[in-house]
Amino acid sequence: MFRIISIISFLVVLGGIGLHHLIFSSGYKNRFSLVSLLRKMLSLFMLLFLPQKPGPVGRLRKLAFLLGLLSFCVLLLTGFGPLSLGSRLHGYLLMIHATFAPVFIACAAFIAITGAGQYAFNKGDGEQYRCPSWKLPKRTDGCWLADTGIGAKAGFWMLIVMSLPVTLTMVLSMLPLFGPKGQEFLFHAHRWCALVFGLTGIVELYILMRMEVLKDIKR
Repeated sequence: MFRIISIISFLVVLGGIGLHHLIFSSGYKNRFSLVSLLRKMLSLFMLLFLPQKPGPVGRLRKLAFLLGLLSFCVLLLTGFGPLSLGSRLHGYLLMIHATFAPVFIACAAFIAITGAGQYAFNKGDGEQYRCPSWKLPKRTDGCWLADTGIGAKAGFWMLIVMSLPVTLTMVLSMLPLFGPKGQEFLFHAHRWCALVFGLTGIVELYILMRMEVLKDIKR
C-alpha cells in the first residue's frame, strides 16, 4: 500500500506543480516558448548559488545548502527509486542512503539555526494577502502564496518540524531498544515521515525557483 500511495503522491505533487506553473506563469508572457524554458532552467542553476551575506556564516550556509540539496536528491532517489520499481532498499543503495543521511541532517540543522530569522513570520506577511476571500486573484498578478515568500516560509518550518521524526525514527530503528515489533513500527514510521518530508521539499524547491525567477525579472 505504501508503494502505491508514494507513487500517487509524487505524481499528484509533480502534476500540481506543472498545473500551477501553467496557471501562474511567473511573469513570463509566453510560457511555452523556448526562451521561457531556457530561463526556467537557468533559474535552477541560480538557485544553487543563492546570494548570501558576506562572511564565514554566509559561505558556510551556502555550502550547507548545496550539500543538503545534493543529499536530499540522493536520499530521495535511493529511498523511493527502488520502491517505485517494486524492489527494496538494500546493498550498495542502502550504504549510499546511510552515508548521505547524516550529511543531510547536519546541513539541515545548520540551515535551520542560521535561517530561522530570515524565514520568521512577521506582520508584513499578512499584508501580502490583498485579495478578499470571496474574490479570486487574477492570474496575471501571480500566486500570492508562492510568490510573496509566505509559502517558502511555511515550507521551511514544515521541513524543520518533519526533520525531527524523520531523524529520530531512523536512528531509533537502528538501536535494539524497542524489540523487533518496535523496530518495525519505527521503520514504517520513518518511511511515512520521509514521504511527507520529500513531497514538502519538492514543493519548497519549486517555490524558491519561482521566487528566483521573479527576482530576475525585476532586475
